[in-house]
Amino acid sequence: MIGIVADCWVRYLGFMKVFFLLLIPALLGPFSAQAGPPSEASAESLSSADKRAAKKRKRRTNPKKEAKDFEMLQRSATLYWEGVRWSDTDKAANFIEDSNDRMEFGQWLEAKLEGQRVMDAKIIRVDVKAVDDPKSLILRYAYITVAMQAYTMPEQVLKKETFEQKWYRNAEGWWLEWKSPTVTAREAAEAAEAAEAAEK
Repeated sequence: MIGIVADCWVRYLGFMKVFFLLLIPALLGPFSAQAGPPSEASAESLSSADKRAAKKRKRRTNPKKEAKDFEMLQRSATLYWEGVRWSDTDKAANFIEDSNDRMEFGQWLEAKLEGQRVMDAKIIRVDVKAVDDPKSLILRYAYITVAMQAYTMPEQVLKKETFEQKWYRNAEGWWLEWKSPTVTAREAAEAAEAAEAAEK
Protein backbone atom coordinates (compact mmCIF):
# COMPACT_ATOMS: atom_id res chain seq x y z
CA MET A 1 0.00 0.00 0.00
CA ILE A 2 2.84 2.41 0.89
CA GLY A 3 4.54 1.56 -2.41
CA ILE A 4 1.39 2.48 -4.39
CA VAL A 5 1.01 5.82 -2.55
CA ALA A 6 4.71 6.66 -3.06
CA ASP A 7 4.43 5.74 -6.77
CA CYS A 8 1.32 7.99 -7.13
CA TRP A 9 3.13 10.83 -5.41
CA VAL A 10 6.15 10.56 -7.73
CA ARG A 11 3.87 10.44 -10.79
CA TYR A 12 1.93 13.47 -9.46
CA LEU A 13 5.14 15.50 -9.02
CA GLY A 14 6.31 14.54 -12.51
CA PHE A 15 2.95 15.57 -13.99
CA MET A 16 3.05 18.93 -12.16
CA LYS A 17 6.61 19.63 -13.36
CA VAL A 18 5.60 19.04 -17.00
CA PHE A 19 2.38 21.03 -16.51
CA PHE A 20 4.25 24.05 -15.14
CA LEU A 21 6.90 23.88 -17.87
CA LEU A 22 4.10 24.11 -20.45
CA LEU A 23 2.03 26.67 -18.56
CA ILE A 24 4.74 29.26 -17.77
CA PRO A 25 5.56 30.16 -21.43
CA ALA A 26 1.85 30.38 -22.18
CA LEU A 27 1.34 32.84 -19.31
CA LEU A 28 4.51 34.91 -19.62
CA GLY A 29 5.06 34.73 -23.37
CA PRO A 30 8.16 33.48 -25.16
CA PHE A 31 11.49 34.26 -23.54
CA SER A 32 13.98 36.14 -25.63
CA ALA A 33 17.37 34.48 -25.82
CA GLN A 34 18.99 37.82 -26.63
CA ALA A 35 20.25 39.61 -23.52
CA GLY A 36 21.35 43.18 -24.10
CA PRO A 37 20.01 46.67 -24.66
CA PRO A 38 16.31 47.04 -25.54
CA SER A 39 15.42 47.15 -29.20
CA GLU A 40 14.45 50.40 -31.01
CA ALA A 41 10.81 49.30 -31.07
CA SER A 42 10.71 48.87 -27.30
CA ALA A 43 12.53 52.20 -26.84
CA GLU A 44 9.92 53.87 -29.04
CA SER A 45 7.10 52.27 -27.06
CA LEU A 46 8.76 53.52 -23.85
CA SER A 47 9.09 57.02 -25.23
CA SER A 48 5.43 57.02 -26.36
CA ALA A 49 4.44 55.74 -22.90
CA ASP A 50 6.51 58.57 -21.37
CA LYS A 51 4.74 61.06 -23.63
CA ARG A 52 1.34 59.76 -22.58
CA ALA A 53 2.35 59.99 -18.92
CA ALA A 54 3.57 63.58 -19.44
CA LYS A 55 0.25 64.48 -21.08
CA LYS A 56 -1.64 62.95 -18.15
CA ARG A 57 0.50 64.91 -15.70
CA LYS A 58 -0.14 68.10 -17.66
CA ARG A 59 -3.87 67.41 -17.68
CA ARG A 60 -3.74 66.66 -13.95
CA THR A 61 -2.91 70.29 -13.07
CA ASN A 62 -4.02 71.85 -9.84
CA PRO A 63 -7.84 72.13 -10.08
CA LYS A 64 -7.98 74.70 -7.25
CA LYS A 65 -5.57 76.97 -9.14
CA GLU A 66 -7.57 76.54 -12.37
CA ALA A 67 -10.83 77.36 -10.55
CA LYS A 68 -9.23 80.48 -9.03
CA ASP A 69 -7.95 81.51 -12.47
CA PHE A 70 -11.39 81.02 -14.01
CA GLU A 71 -12.98 83.05 -11.20
CA MET A 72 -10.45 85.85 -11.80
CA LEU A 73 -11.27 85.82 -15.53
CA GLN A 74 -15.01 86.05 -14.85
CA ARG A 75 -14.47 88.91 -12.40
CA SER A 76 -12.23 90.79 -14.87
CA ALA A 77 -14.67 90.33 -17.77
CA THR A 78 -17.63 91.37 -15.57
CA LEU A 79 -15.82 94.55 -14.44
CA TYR A 80 -14.91 95.33 -18.06
CA TRP A 81 -18.52 94.95 -19.19
CA GLU A 82 -19.78 97.02 -16.25
CA GLY A 83 -17.52 99.80 -17.55
CA VAL A 84 -19.00 99.40 -21.05
CA ARG A 85 -22.56 99.20 -19.66
CA TRP A 86 -22.23 102.50 -17.76
CA SER A 87 -20.04 104.20 -20.43
CA ASP A 88 -17.12 104.28 -17.98
CA THR A 89 -14.36 103.91 -20.58
CA ASP A 90 -11.57 104.35 -18.00
CA LYS A 91 -12.86 101.35 -16.04
CA ALA A 92 -13.02 99.24 -19.22
CA ALA A 93 -9.58 100.47 -20.39
CA ASN A 94 -8.00 99.13 -17.17
CA PHE A 95 -8.08 95.67 -18.82
CA ILE A 96 -5.72 96.72 -21.63
CA GLU A 97 -2.22 95.72 -20.53
CA ASP A 98 -0.13 98.18 -22.58
CA SER A 99 -0.33 101.65 -21.03
CA ASN A 100 0.33 103.24 -24.47
CA ASP A 101 -2.76 101.49 -25.85
CA ARG A 102 -4.94 102.11 -22.80
CA MET A 103 -5.66 105.79 -23.53
CA GLU A 104 -6.31 105.13 -27.21
CA PHE A 105 -8.61 102.24 -26.29
CA GLY A 106 -10.66 104.58 -24.08
CA GLN A 107 -11.14 106.98 -27.02
CA TRP A 108 -11.89 104.11 -29.42
CA LEU A 109 -14.52 102.67 -27.05
CA GLU A 110 -16.08 106.11 -26.54
CA ALA A 111 -16.45 106.47 -30.32
CA LYS A 112 -17.97 102.96 -30.54
CA LEU A 113 -20.52 103.70 -27.83
CA GLU A 114 -21.49 107.07 -29.25
CA GLY A 115 -25.13 107.13 -30.35
CA GLN A 116 -26.11 104.03 -28.37
CA ARG A 117 -26.90 103.09 -24.80
CA VAL A 118 -25.90 99.61 -23.64
CA MET A 119 -28.75 98.09 -21.64
CA ASP A 120 -27.36 94.64 -20.94
CA ALA A 121 -24.25 92.56 -21.61
CA LYS A 122 -24.10 88.90 -20.61
CA ILE A 123 -21.20 86.48 -20.85
CA ILE A 124 -22.79 83.38 -22.37
CA ARG A 125 -19.72 81.20 -23.00
CA VAL A 126 -16.11 80.99 -21.81
CA ASP A 127 -13.46 78.72 -23.37
CA VAL A 128 -10.03 78.65 -21.73
CA LYS A 129 -6.98 77.20 -23.46
CA ALA A 130 -3.60 76.64 -21.76
CA VAL A 131 -0.37 77.64 -23.52
CA ASP A 132 2.00 74.66 -23.81
CA ASP A 133 5.21 76.63 -24.40
CA PRO A 134 7.02 76.88 -21.02
CA LYS A 135 9.01 79.95 -22.26
CA SER A 136 5.85 81.92 -23.10
CA LEU A 137 4.92 84.85 -20.84
CA ILE A 138 1.27 84.14 -21.66
CA LEU A 139 -0.08 81.27 -19.55
CA ARG A 140 -3.61 80.94 -20.95
CA TYR A 141 -5.98 82.29 -23.59
CA ALA A 142 -9.71 82.69 -23.09
CA TYR A 143 -12.43 83.17 -25.69
CA ILE A 144 -15.46 84.91 -24.22
CA THR A 145 -18.78 85.06 -26.06
CA VAL A 146 -20.92 88.04 -25.09
CA ALA A 147 -24.57 88.82 -25.83
CA MET A 148 -25.20 92.56 -25.77
CA GLN A 149 -28.41 94.62 -25.99
CA ALA A 150 -28.26 98.34 -26.75
CA TYR A 151 -30.63 101.13 -27.77
CA THR A 152 -29.68 103.45 -30.59
CA MET A 153 -30.08 107.11 -29.64
CA PRO A 154 -32.29 109.05 -30.23
CA GLU A 155 -34.38 106.55 -32.27
CA GLN A 156 -34.72 104.14 -29.32
CA VAL A 157 -34.28 101.08 -31.55
CA LEU A 158 -33.21 97.92 -29.71
CA LYS A 159 -30.11 96.31 -31.19
CA LYS A 160 -28.90 92.81 -30.20
CA GLU A 161 -25.37 91.60 -30.90
CA THR A 162 -23.36 88.50 -30.07
CA PHE A 163 -19.60 88.62 -30.45
CA GLU A 164 -16.39 87.03 -29.21
CA GLN A 165 -13.52 88.56 -27.28
CA LYS A 166 -10.04 87.14 -26.78
CA TRP A 167 -8.40 87.53 -23.37
CA TYR A 168 -4.97 86.35 -22.21
CA ARG A 169 -3.49 85.53 -18.81
CA ASN A 170 0.03 86.40 -17.71
CA ALA A 171 1.67 86.61 -14.28
CA GLU A 172 -0.10 89.90 -13.55
CA GLY A 173 -3.67 88.90 -14.45
CA TRP A 174 -6.19 88.66 -17.29
CA TRP A 175 -6.08 91.21 -20.14
CA LEU A 176 -8.29 91.94 -23.13
CA GLU A 177 -6.46 91.40 -26.42
CA TRP A 178 -6.90 94.57 -28.50
CA LYS A 179 -4.79 95.98 -31.30
CA SER A 180 -4.54 99.71 -31.77
CA PRO A 181 -6.02 100.91 -35.11
CA THR A 182 -3.12 103.41 -35.31
CA VAL A 183 -0.55 100.60 -35.05
CA THR A 184 -2.53 98.46 -37.53
CA ALA A 185 -2.63 101.33 -40.07
CA ARG A 186 1.10 102.00 -39.59
CA GLU A 187 1.97 98.32 -40.09
CA ALA A 188 -0.19 98.18 -43.24
CA ALA A 189 1.55 101.31 -44.66
CA GLU A 190 5.00 99.84 -43.87
CA ALA A 191 4.05 96.55 -45.55
CA ALA A 192 2.81 98.42 -48.65
CA GLU A 193 6.06 100.43 -48.79
CA ALA A 194 8.13 97.24 -48.44
CA ALA A 195 6.14 95.58 -51.24
CA GLU A 196 6.69 98.63 -53.51
CA ALA A 197 10.41 98.64 -52.76
CA ALA A 198 10.62 94.89 -53.56
CA GLU A 199 8.93 95.45 -56.96
CA LYS A 200 11.49 98.14 -58.01
